Amino acid sequence: MKVDFYFSYRSPYSYLILPRIIELKNNYNIEINFKLVYPLAIREPEFFKGKNFLTYFFYKMNDMRSVAKKLGMPFFTPKPDPIRQSYITGKIHSDQPYIYNLCHLGQQAAQEGAGIEMAYALSSLIFGTKGGWNEEKVLEQACAKIGLSYNELKIKAASNESEIIKQIKQNQEDQQKAGHHGVPLMVYKDNVFFGQDHFDDCKELLLKDGLTKK
Repeated sequence: MKVDFYFSYRSPYSYLILPRIIELKNNYNIEINFKLVYPLAIREPEFFKGKNFLTYFFYKMNDMRSVAKKLGMPFFTPKPDPIRQSYITGKIHSDQPYIYNLCHLGQQAAQEGAGIEMAYALSSLIFGTKGGWNEEKVLEQACAKIGLSYNELKIKAASNESEIIKQIKQNQEDQQKAGHHGVPLMVYKDNVFFGQDHFDDCKELLLKDGLTKK
């Protein structure tokens, strides 16, 4: 039994679903196929055109805080934002000092079998702390907690950059073939479950199809 799990490092809802994804992976007989994609702001920057950003981001942040509170998870506005983007106009800056390094580091970890664990470690810094997630020492400590070396991952990600980009773009193609562009996204057979609020629906179907505990 296998589920494809699409994830973005700029998605707060992807962060909020991760403890349940990890619980499913660790306690049930299922393969979670971690599929990292670039954030929507990189993949489809035109998505943000024409939106009233003052109300759009205000509503989103309030909803995220509400969900985090219900789940008992810490939640803060990321400082810095992994994507440099104007909250007034929605314009995506041409200079992006964080997101590509972040994604490539995460994909390198995925190659080493720790994609989900790395996603939670880094997302917990980005959305679960009050700032400074991008500091080298903080990233080193986060990687060490899951048994990885930040410096080694960084070196490997740099040397494997072209292959990593190819893998992420393939994940994005697979996501489009599944019929959706959003994250978090769970795909089981031909069933697509978008959003952290549909995790239980996915799990219910898995149980119905014979999902068992380890």
